[in-house]
Amino acid sequence: MEDMSNTFPKSISFEWSKQLQKLNIKVSLASNPCLNIQDVLLIEELATQLIHAHADTEKQLEQFWSLYNEAYTILQSHPKTGYAPQGIIDDELDRIRHGDKLAEKLVLEADRSTFAFPLALLLAHVVRTETISHAIEKQLCDVIEKFENLGLTKFNKNDTEFMCSVHNTFFKGNKQVRSDVKVIRNSIAHALFSIRKVVDSYEIEFNNSAFQFYKVYSMKEFGQFFDLHTMLYKRQLALFFIIELIPILTTHFLEKPSAS
Repeated sequence: MEDMSNTFPKSISFEWSKQLQKLNIKVSLASNPCLNIQDVLLIEELATQLIHAHADTEKQLEQFWSLYNEAYTILQSHPKTGYAPQGIIDDELDRIRHGDKLAEKLVLEADRSTFAFPLALLLAHVVRTETISHAIEKQLCDVIEKFENLGLTKFNKNDTEFMCSVHNTFFKGNKQVRSDVKVIRNSIAHALFSIRKVVDSYEIEFNNSAFQFYKVYSMKEFGQFFDLHTMLYKRQLALFFIIELIPILTTHFLEKPSAS
């Protein structure tokens, strides 16, 4: 939360990191259950604020949260099933962190060179899509696969493409659905783009006929897309932790109401 509030101060309040630090101290010093229901509700409120932090990705994160809500409802009826909500994320965490840091380093270093900057953004996008977005989508597909035979009704694997998109999805033929994040990654990897100088900046043109994707971004516009993608996956990762955290807190750390 501290990292996100430093990067996106207008969307994520620094106050959240302070509140979480207080809870952390409270739990670490306790020898018995020490949290009240308001503490747990605070974590749930954090999830709500993360979901609604930006209008462009609100629907994606609402669907993300709804998927896990439905999975947990099913778990209550099938308690022996068990499920690690971020098992794949945990396995991929080192790779995710490395991809995130590498992308940040690329952009920071390339900022010194005008022409290198758009190239660095493109490379950073590929790195993040192949590491972070890939792991998140793999985790979401795993939830759907594990629970579809137990009654999961609202979601299918195409929905994960929307959950991992910044704005929308694209079709290849009539069946293959891909997020805009992946379509841009595909366009970069297959050299279906060009960069041209305009006044004191550059434009990036994508032309990927397989997905009927044609778009020209100014550097400012692609930078905004890049930042929205950053905000999306950072909030998704935070929500994975919250999804796993809330049952732990309520089961092991919540004070039992005193008998009247």
